[in-house]
Amino acid sequence: MLTTIQNQSTTDLLNASQCMLSYPAYLAGYRTVQEAMQDRLFNAYLNAFLNATQDCPDSRRLSGLSGGGNESLLAQLTDTTSDTELEELCRDGASRLSAFILPILLDRLKRGREISCLAFLLAAYGHYLHTGMDDKGEIYTVDEPHLTDEDWLRVNDLDTTAFLAMSPFAAANLLDFPQLVAPYKIYRIQIACYGLVFSLKQALCAFWETQPEVSESSSCS
Repeated sequence: MLTTIQNQSTTDLLNASQCMLSYPAYLAGYRTVQEAMQDRLFNAYLNAFLNATQDCPDSRRLSGLSGGGNESLLAQLTDTTSDTELEELCRDGASRLSAFILPILLDRLKRGREISCLAFLLAAYGHYLHTGMDDKGEIYTVDEPHLTDEDWLRVNDLDTTAFLAMSPFAAANLLDFPQLVAPYKIYRIQIACYGLVFSLKQALCAFWETQPEVSESSSCS
């Protein structure tokens, strides 16, 4: 039986995984969680994120779950949200990323850990807010009730790093971490010029280069 702490840890990781999936998958043209999870590239991406969190205390507490590891969490993600519209998961990203992604990102930044998948997510989210069009040319409406007029100026600034200073991220001082800013800028350019899937493959390659034990059955091609 799961303790209250384990239940909360599971919920937080599931919410974080939803954030990781929603914007990249939506930009790639998928519209439901089920569709996206059938794509091996997005499965690899979520596995990379979950592997990157294995040294976090919450992740260690989850190691005792029946079924264990990434497969258990991904199965729960698929089972609980398979028919969920990605558009729904994309709503109010400012609040969701602040609550579920920033704590993981800051922990890894302060400990000097690998953050390529998290930098990629921020780039995908920034592109999602800025363009209003997915890689297949479909127009979408952004629903962000907590972004201010000043935040939208940052979203649409020619300097894409201004996005990292939006009010939901302000307390994190993300611009003070060059190890985040550099890959974020690269991924923003790649997504804009070559599309989401190309950039995602680059992010996964960056992750696998630092996690060789994970890459044995994976490919950057």
